[in-house]
Amino acid sequence: MYAFMTTGTVHFLKNITDKHPTIPFYYMRSGTSTLVYYESEKKKGIFVSGRNYDILHQYGNINKKGFVVMQSIPVTEDGMKIFEERAKGQFSMLEKSGGLIAARLLRQKKGRQYIILTQWKTEQDYVTWQRSDLYKEAGFSTLARLPAYFAERPFTSMYVMMKDDE
Repeated sequence: MYAFMTTGTVHFLKNITDKHPTIPFYYMRSGTSTLVYYESEKKKGIFVSGRNYDILHQYGNINKKGFVVMQSIPVTEDGMKIFEERAKGQFSMLEKSGGLIAARLLRQKKGRQYIILTQWKTEQDYVTWQRSDLYKEAGFSTLARLPAYFAERPFTSMYVMMKDDE
């Protein structure tokens, strides 16, 4: 299974996605930024300037409502296999969290970037998870041997799912 995402204005993204009515797209907003995400069995995505990922682990189904957190974690080339094994093991703890709708471990097709995508019923569910002992144990970014280059550091992006009429 594969995941695809891109960013842009809502108008621009709608022009692209309207040409593919059979694909379920998920629109997310973070401040003034809009991201569209979808999953497919096909290796090739529809976005010209999008990002493509292999889905290495999945839990639940992405929903049109909720709060999404994406932890982007760069990993050194020699640390990728170890990170994948450890991260997959940590998902069992994550999946016990109250309020979790879905979770994905994504590996960028070209590059060494991983994304831990989690979708929560509410932002408060995510905050509760962050304060839990399980969160401290699951710390995905501590599983990786990080690149020495400062610009390649883990970061987190948060989104709210957009309604179809927004």
